Amino acid sequence: MACLGVLLLGGAVAVTDRGGGPPEPVGLPVLEGPAQGPPSPATGVAPPVAAPALTPMRVALPPAAQPDLDVASVLGPLPGPQDDPQPARTAAPADRYAFLAGTTDYRPPTLDTIASVADVLLVRDLLLDSGWLEENIRIVTDEQATGAAVRDGMQWLAERGGGGTFSLFHWSGHVKQRGGTREALWTVDRDFVDDTQVTAVLSQVRGRLWVDVAACEAGSFVDGLPSDRVLFSASSAQTEKSYEYPPWGLSVWTGLLFDQGLRQGHADADGDGRATVGEALRYAKYQAQAVTLGQEPYGRQTPEWAGAADLGWTLADPPA
Repeated sequence: MACLGVLLLGGAVAVTDRGGGPPEPVGLPVLEGPAQGPPSPATGVAPPVAAPALTPMRVALPPAAQPDLDVASVLGPLPGPQDDPQPARTAAPADRYAFLAGTTDYRPPTLDTIASVADVLLVRDLLLDSGWLEENIRIVTDEQATGAAVRDGMQWLAERGGGGTFSLFHWSGHVKQRGGTREALWTVDRDFVDDTQVTAVLSQVRGRLWVDVAACEAGSFVDGLPSDRVLFSASSAQTEKSYEYPPWGLSVWTGLLFDQGLRQGHADADGDGRATVGEALRYAKYQAQAVTLGQEPYGRQTPEWAGAADLGWTLADPPA
């Protein structure tokens, strides 16, 4: 199975069998127990409250799958301030490029996701709010997100990356398992884009590059990408599922990293009023694990990242 699992407060849903055949209904993880508020900044533990506290997302962080779990005893405290090096150069708005792709409304027999298009639009809006130029942001969603369109978009990104530029690739949607640790982006027309194709094209991008994958087994796309100029991030390890959270209308990873962490600034561990990508990655990794602890039968999702270590930047001043 390879999918974006649904993180629910109750009930069950069906997901698609990613083995290539018709979809087979299976029960997804169910969260039980009382509603809880956001994890405490001091401990990461979500204390029970009478009514969920609201954030700009209109909901609190989802509760852990088992409310009696001691999150701090499993994960330790919420990450504190760290000395993330700042890049030597910053890419000007005219030198920033993004290709964002995802599908919510898949063609039958593939079952839909909940959050993929919303993930893409959230990232786009955050880039625009951070001073990126609209003409330098290319997106494909739903019926536009064919295999050919995704390959073309990655090539477009590769042709624009050069000295002094910063590029971003983001995928949100299903993936298809190819066997072992091999995966493929599951496009709307089932013209699967293999992880080796993703690496081959994005490796042509010159300048700085961030590759972010929000999908099950996302860590499988890491091979050949990370370097001192390329940051790779994944919503889950190569053997894990990733979840969506319906009340947000977003995937857990994108909601925590790009919205809660960067846009809302909750990742600002040192309190300087500037949530950096390094802070956001650590915040989102911790919280994603916290809210998916105890999930059965698939278990928690553990986000990963690798590559460029100078993470003291934001999307308003990305490295060049």
